Amino acid sequence: MERGRFIRVGKYRGDPNAVAYIVALADPAMAINLIRTKVGSPGDEFEDLGRVSHDLLKALHLLPGDFTRADNPSNLGGFDDKAAN
Repeated sequence: MERGRFIRVGKYRGDPNAVAYIVALADPAMAINLIRTKVGSPGDEFEDLGRVSHDLLKALHLLPGDFTRADNPSNLGGFDDKAAN
């Protein structure tokens, strides 16, 4: 498995209520599109904050195309579709 991406979602830059996701996709555009499709809301801004390691994805049991909230990775191995909100 390749590296993943760290994606931030908020209403504006510096949004104190923004949520970050760890996404098991190496391509930033694909990772943002996945998050936009699965958990995005109208008016959300999406920002790629950088890479995450293969070791982190493995530790979180994320398979390609999976993602989890960075602040509550309790869904180990699947995506977290706003259940933690």
